Amino acid sequence: MIKAILFDYDGTLSNRMQSAYNKYKADCKEIFPELDPNGVEFDAIVQRCLNWDEFGTITKSHVYENLNRVYKVNVDVGKYMDKWVKEFPLYQVLQKDCKEIVEKLGKKYRLGVITNGSSYSQHAKLENTGLKKYFECVFVSGDYGIHKPNKEIFLMAAKEMNLKPEEIAFIGDTYATDILGAHRAGMYPIWFFNDPLRGSDADIKRIHHFDELLEIFDVE
Repeated sequence: MIKAILFDYDGTLSNRMQSAYNKYKADCKEIFPELDPNGVEFDAIVQRCLNWDEFGTITKSHVYENLNRVYKVNVDVGKYMDKWVKEFPLYQVLQKDCKEIVEKLGKKYRLGVITNGSSYSQHAKLENTGLKKYFECVFVSGDYGIHKPNKEIFLMAAKEMNLKPEEIAFIGDTYATDILGAHRAGMYPIWFFNDPLRGSDADIKRIHHFDELLEIFDVE
């Protein structure tokens, strides 16, 4: 019997693609001040940044170094990596109706978060979006030096909640970290990935829209 639901943050509670678009657009306004920020030439650069970003699974140095290489600019890579950590929490966009859905789930289930990332950035995202109040526990990899898919961070959360892993569902968008880690820990993984063309033959529950959680967990 499921008693608690844990969430990934980036790409699960948040619309990470839109959040990252907003941040890279702000960066590119500084780096390419001569371009119209609403023009096609400018947007092509921002879209390329999103490709290099690889859903946030790669170090930001890869993005800024590629800007230097391809567009022959002189971006201070270290400076912009620091700016990303400090400023990205300010550009967050949540999934549609996220707060309302989380609040409804919280009336029936205990809720928490397990997220990879820096301590400052991840806690700031939850604070700035007003989500933190809904969760009784938040486990950020940067606080513990343990990153998903290492099952230990999942087991730490289960221990904190005094629940067995099999009593916990975990919702995440990144298969290789969220789904694999929750599976290894013995939790019930649910893959939130909104591209219906992305296939998988594994026996894993999958949703395409965030509000499907209400039906899965029988919450109105």
